[in-house]
Amino acid sequence: MPYFESGETSVYYRTTGAGSTGLVFIHGWYQTGSEAWIALARNLKPGFKLFMPDLPGHGLSDDVSPQFSIATNAQLIEGFIEHARKTYRLKKVVLVGHSYGAFATLDVAARQNVVLDAVVAISAVDDYAPYVKRLKHALWVPAFLAGIYYRIQALLALFPYGDRLHLYGGMPKLLQPGKLAYGAIKNHTLSIANSRAYMRAFLTGKVLWPEGRLKLPLLLVYGERDVLTPASHAHAINPHFAKPELVVLPKSGHNVQISAAEQLAKILGAFVEKSLRHALAGKHGSHVRRR
Repeated sequence: MPYFESGETSVYYRTTGAGSTGLVFIHGWYQTGSEAWIALARNLKPGFKLFMPDLPGHGLSDDVSPQFSIATNAQLIEGFIEHARKTYRLKKVVLVGHSYGAFATLDVAARQNVVLDAVVAISAVDDYAPYVKRLKHALWVPAFLAGIYYRIQALLALFPYGDRLHLYGGMPKLLQPGKLAYGAIKNHTLSIANSRAYMRAFLTGKVLWPEGRLKLPLLLVYGERDVLTPASHAHAINPHFAKPELVVLPKSGHNVQISAAEQLAKILGAFVEKSLRHALAGKHGSHVRRR
């Protein structure tokens, strides 16, 4: 099992496929790399080397460090990209993120510390301000009562346990985990302590965009039925890119990479191939076009 070492943090990642173009997939909060991306990965046509790391605190990776922040996570992703590029001899790298992973993808693109050939942000926001009230409410609960609070949230299928039937609804009822069992699964993926560390980081989470427009190809994808991150968030993101593309998938919610995996795989593959063809005329990397 491959691990990427960054300082004192050990990050587990899964890799599959082959080719000199790497697709680095960054999952969202309360998921692992495989949970978030395996359905999409199975539908992508061959020709790409796929990387699916578990972010700190999730899955098989180390817990978050005391210094954990939005910035340190961005640095970790940047380090992983360089590790993947060097270790697997990649010529091109496309960064793909979902939910918090989409925020992180945009954040890495805006920082311009690594060369990317395209970015794909699924169910993306560039500012956590609309969610601060909800986050503060959850963090208001004292740590010693957090376990009880999360059990109640699980029983009521509320934040962050509201997607149980979305993920398991197609299975026979005998195989569907109950609400408390699902809460236990989620807490195994991301412990309560690690969850609260992420929430504290989200309180000030905002992408610091450069002054000019990024020439980096961008694909934004939203689910038509996503009430958590509707497509209206694209209005704040698009102006920071020279030629952004927006796709809204019908009959899909927040986890479009799962519910519409086959359709999204075709869209993603076509976008990557087009972006790489255009890149042959000159490196766009993370340069910016001045307004």
